[in-house]
Amino acid sequence: MSNREADQELSAREREILALVATGATNQQIAKALSISPNTVKTHLRNIFGKLGVESRTEATLCAIQQGLIAVEGQEGGAAAPAPQEPPTPEAILERFWASQRGPRPLGWLRTLALAAAVLLAGLVLLWPGPRPSGAQQGAESRLLDQTGAEQAEGEQSALSRWSDKAQMPGPAGRFAQVEWHGLIYVIGGAGPDGLTDAVRVYDVAADVWEHGSPKPTAAANIGAALVGGRIYVPGGLGADGRPLDRLEIYDPEGDGWSVGAALPTPLCAYAIAAYDDGFYLLGGWDGQRYLDTVYYYDAADDSWRLEGHMPTPRGFAAAAVADGRVYLVGGYDGEAEYRACESFDPALAAAGQDPWRSHAPMRSGRAGHALVTVLGQLYVLGGGWEHPFAENERYDIANDAWTTFDSPIVGEWRTLGASRIDTGAGTFIYAIGGWSGGYLSAVRAYQAFYRIYLP
Repeated sequence: MSNREADQELSAREREILALVATGATNQQIAKALSISPNTVKTHLRNIFGKLGVESRTEATLCAIQQGLIAVEGQEGGAAAPAPQEPPTPEAILERFWASQRGPRPLGWLRTLALAAAVLLAGLVLLWPGPRPSGAQQGAESRLLDQTGAEQAEGEQSALSRWSDKAQMPGPAGRFAQVEWHGLIYVIGGAGPDGLTDAVRVYDVAADVWEHGSPKPTAAANIGAALVGGRIYVPGGLGADGRPLDRLEIYDPEGDGWSVGAALPTPLCAYAIAAYDDGFYLLGGWDGQRYLDTVYYYDAADDSWRLEGHMPTPRGFAAAAVADGRVYLVGGYDGEAEYRACESFDPALAAAGQDPWRSHAPMRSGRAGHALVTVLGQLYVLGGGWEHPFAENERYDIANDAWTTFDSPIVGEWRTLGASRIDTGAGTFIYAIGGWSGGYLSAVRAYQAFYRIYLP
């Protein structure tokens, strides 16, 4: 890539961030210097690495110097220096750059020593005999909880006319269960800056206010909920000891009380859940060792579980919703990759002993930890993903088997949120609540999916 091409590809903000990266500044220091969030810095860095074709901050610095994006003494704009007899090494180039900056340069020999030690340690781990966690296990563990710090931030917000801000949750949270009942949205359990929670937060859509319900008996994260017969069923989840649970806890909104149902066939968290007829489906998830491909059905009348079949591929952090008598399963993560898949399960075919699965057009991007709602024959996918930040959400037209995009209130990472459909006299809204975007969020935002107009 030539200097001119690099200069055209990198925006002014990206070049500004790249120059600060080259001085050894951290994301937090860059964010403070430029009055932006650390999450925004991370988004810019991903874009910079992609444009420069590099994988680390040091490689980006070296590439920027070689391409002339950063001035160094001895180059144009710097002090004159004798031409070297041989091409300088990468270490020499970085040494010259750091020496040209104000203030003490990073301790290069210490960094080199630390890097060598890390490489040596990694080699010993790879060569050491004996069992090791699989890639799926390692990947899952990094996604079961968030690394929280003192600084809580969110991605850049986009001012969009179809999104509106509502009263915030009493506290920031993600990885919770969310379900709507009679104009009230229940946000149950999950995780926040202080760890797992048993809180039940109740949002009155019409009044735009929050109240509290009776706490969940067991604090849990990476959970979902299904509304069946006026009761809210919350199965499994990740417990305080870091292990999946097999408990089924049932909340009665009218009596504001909890009861316990039949235990799950296996401890499970990060599953997809969808209410169907007199019970609900539980698809995939993490059992503490691996991602599963199981499809379980819970019959609320009998308080019993049964295995209904298997998914095409094992995964967790997918999302499910029901439309036209089918259970749609979208996205997910298998320990190595985030899925673009959109598939549907037909309970009638499963009962007849036939293949119940059908593949549909995939999403434009792989997503996991997203929210999914059905609105008038369309599936709305909001947020999701650890691997890539997103600027838009996606929408699936079931009749035409086609995906399009729609605006997102957050540009950047946004995952483990909740979403509910609310029908009002003014139209149909999607309420997106909380989640993670550089930190746990308490924001509540409503998207008007359809307008309702009354003609005289």
